[in-house]
Amino acid sequence: MEIRALDLGDDDEVHRFYDVSYRAEMEDGRPWNGHWTFGEVASMMRNPTADAEWLGLCAYDGQELVGAGLASFTLLDNTDKSYVFAMVDPPARGHGAGGALLEALVALSADRGRTTVTSNAAYAGPEDADAAPVRFASRHGFRVANTEIARHLHLPVEAALLDEVDTAGLAHRDGYTVETFTDGLPDELLPSYCRLVNQLVVDAPSGEVDYEEAATTPDIVREQSVRNVSVGRRTFHAVAVRDGAVVAQTDLAVQPEGTTAVQWGTFVDRVHRGHRLGAAVKVANLRVLQADRPDVTRVDTQNAETNSYMVSINERLGFEIAAVMPSLVRYLEA
Repeated sequence: MEIRALDLGDDDEVHRFYDVSYRAEMEDGRPWNGHWTFGEVASMMRNPTADAEWLGLCAYDGQELVGAGLASFTLLDNTDKSYVFAMVDPPARGHGAGGALLEALVALSADRGRTTVTSNAAYAGPEDADAAPVRFASRHGFRVANTEIARHLHLPVEAALLDEVDTAGLAHRDGYTVETFTDGLPDELLPSYCRLVNQLVVDAPSGEVDYEEAATTPDIVREQSVRNVSVGRRTFHAVAVRDGAVVAQTDLAVQPEGTTAVQWGTFVDRVHRGHRLGAAVKVANLRVLQADRPDVTRVDTQNAETNSYMVSINERLGFEIAAVMPSLVRYLEA
């Protein structure tokens, strides 16, 4: 088994890398899974934004590319951490490609001075410390740091239910306005939006791994919006605003292909909690999504079960449990 860096200048290798990653995630009997499109992966790696770098490793068995590994490094914050993910073509499993690829990704992280290596997995529930992905991770020095639950919402959500959830919160949000935007936010809201999303990684339950505040800037958000549009990814944003500043937000993304939307972050400023703003922005975004993209039939999300408020909102809207998603960590010596 040979592990080597993905050559981003080699279109054929990039396509084979992507094809292996797709089969590994979408053709191995896990119907809850989602995956990027080729354009999304290629753009993410070839045209990085200022805040993160993505690198690829290939596992070769002779001349055949059988494994695809991704490593992500934030560049402006949490620079002690990396995220790695190893994927093996289903017919090639059981011959050491996954382990070799994962160890190479860990070594790549160490070369960049990262001492906290994170990853994740997914399996059908219920939660099980002896699940196959957990055992595999354990053999390579990873342990479960946190457990999230993947949920799916089948669309459309009835207008009557959206009205009911929204109306229940009206009396609590006097002085707040809820606004929606597609494919980006207006410049005047970006500073307060960034302040909010930078705090999300600190407040979101992450188990034993502690994160520092992110360093997203308005320029980075604009870069990301340009890339989203360039690859055909549609984004939907709903925010709660008070005194001209964003105090709650939620983002949804619809991939260039397929009929699934992915729920990105949802967050309410600590000072403004208790006003049903999380539910308000989620409802507003679902309304716009369903009106703009009636072809979308599913929304995917995941939450730590300890995030009881967000879980309760999702359940009220009709999200159903799809899989268990352990967050994994391995610590390296500095």
